[in-house]
Amino acid sequence: MAISSTASAGGYLGLALGTKPSTNDAFETQGQPLGRSLRGLLGFRFANVSIEGALNGFNVATQRGDQTVYEASVALKLSVPIANNFEGFARGGVERTWLSLDDSRFDLEGDGWLLGGGVEYRLNAVLANASVFLDYNYHRTDLHNTGGSIRGTSNGMWGLGFTIGI
Repeated sequence: MAISSTASAGGYLGLALGTKPSTNDAFETQGQPLGRSLRGLLGFRFANVSIEGALNGFNVATQRGDQTVYEASVALKLSVPIANNFEGFARGGVERTWLSLDDSRFDLEGDGWLLGGGVEYRLNAVLANASVFLDYNYHRTDLHNTGGSIRGTSNGMWGLGFTIGI
């Protein structure tokens, strides 16, 4: 059985609009998500393996007003061709999360990890090294400040996005 190959090589930029994050109780002690998330991507693909850097953000309602949570990550992405320029992919990596509450005593930050997966359609016939994708990412981290730590915060969100080769 022959499987179509959608492998390519090169750098790419991307943008994804995500759903309102679903969060666990540990995260919600600090803030309630307010709306959609937004993620910017910078990656390099060689064959079916990519390394991606991303910056994800979403707003939360806190006791100190509305603020933005940021998650900067580096991840490895493995793509598997399905058929007709469609691919399935899995992603895993490490990240840094921070939430500024406008007071250094209460600001939260921490290191964690992410896992994700999705489907992607390669637009090579229309635009070289471009694609559209749908994915889900799960983020988990321990947040710290001078007053202590919040262990095991997590959030997950769906994203719909595109990439363009550079």
